[in-house]
Amino acid sequence: MTPTIRRPSRFAQWYAKVAAFKVEDLFSRKKAPGQNRTIFLNENLPDDYHDARGRIRPELMYATNQVITSKYTVVTFLPRNLLEQFRRVANV
Repeated sequence: MTPTIRRPSRFAQWYAKVAAFKVEDLFSRKKAPGQNRTIFLNENLPDDYHDARGRIRPELMYATNQVITSKYTVVTFLPRNLLEQFRRVANV
């Protein structure tokens, strides 16, 4: 007689998802790594980096290295503020 492997019930699967949920994950940014970059120092960009109008092609434009240190935005102020206020059990 072979032992049968029981799958968890739907309630157990749902409870596992709820137990693993973290509010902090809603506000963290997760981006996939982009393509490799080519850096040109003190050189003009090659002609194939420009479109027909002479502008840089959108797929070759990258995000800046600007660091934003603001903690809140208009959209995240209330949820983050409430999260910090009620983070500790003693404050609840």
